[in-house]
Amino acid sequence: MLRHDRMFAKTFGLANTTPLISAATRGHAEVVQLLLEQDDFGLGEMAKDNGKNALHFAARQGHMEIVKALLEKDPQLARRNDKKGQTALHMAVKGTNCDVLRALVDADPAIVMLPDKNGNTALHVATRKKRAEVFILCYLYIIAYMITVYLEYMY
Repeated sequence: MLRHDRMFAKTFGLANTTPLISAATRGHAEVVQLLLEQDDFGLGEMAKDNGKNALHFAARQGHMEIVKALLEKDPQLARRNDKKGQTALHMAVKGTNCDVLRALVDADPAIVMLPDKNGNTALHVATRKKRAEVFILCYLYIIAYMITVYLEYMY
């Protein structure tokens, strides 16, 4: 269907979901890859009414292969927030896949410092969710980021 009508990729279904968001949420990496290969219109940026895009959903579900594919296509997706101000990193700490967390921070180390609309960073969310390993990773990334910023400022 996509090969016959490329605009199909931009349609929203009854659940206010694009094909890319549906595939990313369900972990269908091959479908995500196909959609990204056909993407001429910034599919990754398309979001549901709540502002969440495909990266938010893939990160929350821990679909590492999909997270990597989306970030490879558009590294700036890591900074996109939903209507609550949450990034994909906020969503990732609610899940259990620390590799996804690492991939997001590697794509943009500054996102560890980005708060949502309530002032919560990913570290706050990890603390509230009692995710010890995620908390430690977030904390270490924050320290590393602060050291990097300090060194860049000093030199």
